[in-house]
Amino acid sequence: RGMAIPDETSPYGVRLLIRDYPYAVDGLVIWWAIERWVREYLDIYYPNDGDLRRDVELQAWWKEVREEAHGDLKDREWWPKMETVQELAKTCTTIIWVASALHAAVNFGQYPYAGYLPNRPTVSRRPMPEPGSKEYAMLEAGQKEADLVYIHTITSQWQTILGISLIEILSKHASDEVYLGQRDEPDRWTSDARALEAFKRFGSRLIEIEDRITKMNGDSASRT
Repeated sequence: RGMAIPDETSPYGVRLLIRDYPYAVDGLVIWWAIERWVREYLDIYYPNDGDLRRDVELQAWWKEVREEAHGDLKDREWWPKMETVQELAKTCTTIIWVASALHAAVNFGQYPYAGYLPNRPTVSRRPMPEPGSKEYAMLEAGQKEADLVYIHTITSQWQTILGISLIEILSKHASDEVYLGQRDEPDRWTSDARALEAFKRFGSRLIEIEDRITKMNGDSASRT
């Protein structure tokens, strides 16, 4: 939405409007890898659009998503009709992206910034100072007085301890976490060799992307 435009000459199908945007640059490559994996997988079981339209369970699932889960938005024109494999691929890619790469980007990096609670207070215990009030006069009196007003307005000490603890927990990876492109026991997921090979290719692409991003992060020339 305003960050990129369709571009058939791009390997990823879109062109970023902001060049110096590392999150978008790296994220676009991961999105492409997810989309490619999803399409390879779907092509195994839906050789054509007709097969997808005849899948009663899939169509029932999509009807439930649109009409029950999002009943307030069910009549919006932007909903995919779920009549083509491409529509299903884009939908699945979006779901996987939000639950994996997007969530990781906004979640695991919270603590370095939000761990210092004045950067992102969880509550405001007082209304904003009005002109003519004692607090407003303190804001104008100097930095020390303004800091006191701020400290007495934002999260209390006890709430700060709870908030920072929660942010620290949210920012940590679980010891048994399984990452995108990995499965502890892939053979228990499916015995279809075609799907397993496609998933293996997906994992290999993600490893290549990870190595590339790691090298760029360590290269000062890549930082602006």
